[in-house]
Amino acid sequence: MKIPYKTKLLSLFISSVVLVSGCVDVSNQLVPPSIDYSSQIKIVNLVIGSGTTSLSMNSQSLGSVDFGAEVPGPGSAFLTVPSGSKTLVATFSDNSTKSYQFSLSTDYKYRLFLVGDLTSSDASLIAQRMIFQTKDTQSGSSLFPDGKAQMMFFNGSPDASLNAVVFNSDTINFETPIGQGESTSYILVDGNADYNIQVIYNDSLVVAFSQNLVSRNRYTAVIFDQSSSLKNAVFLDD
Repeated sequence: MKIPYKTKLLSLFISSVVLVSGCVDVSNQLVPPSIDYSSQIKIVNLVIGSGTTSLSMNSQSLGSVDFGAEVPGPGSAFLTVPSGSKTLVATFSDNSTKSYQFSLSTDYKYRLFLVGDLTSSDASLIAQRMIFQTKDTQSGSSLFPDGKAQMMFFNGSPDASLNAVVFNSDTINFETPIGQGESTSYILVDGNADYNIQVIYNDSLVVAFSQNLVSRNRYTAVIFDQSSSLKNAVFLDD
């Protein structure tokens, strides 16, 4: 089985709306006092050498996050924030700082991955779904098929290219290697099952871990750090 494509840094553009003057009677139209333009996000720190890192977004503190961890942490909901342009400032354990600019489109749910090292780092923004496409809605039901679980793989390593993954004995080869800052699409497997998962990288090397995948849940597996000391983490998306 082959995965024919990979997901790269996603840039989403909001089209401008042009209002043209004319003879339109708006006297009886109801205009809501405000519209909720919001997005959801979690941030994953994969910057090598960063240690415990303090984060702020548009001058609002998000707390701190360890290397290989996410904020908000496991068991916590994704942050709901106003959509639009963002500046994320990371203060690393050596007191150096880095700013990342990105934009969040209305009604999208994201993970932002910080990758690289203290001398050069970047941010990869991955959109997961629309906020309203939840398991219990008609619009979201097709994303969460009964009896199935899903996992995507994100590569945060600067010198490991991902070639394939193995779920127990089922091998999925990627047509092109997954490089740093890139991810696969979601891979569908049987749910409510224990898996020995092997990630093949740099053609023949292997990093392995075990994971129970629950039916109708979606996960992101992250491979990170230098290839000589490669690590992994699994985050629950839905």
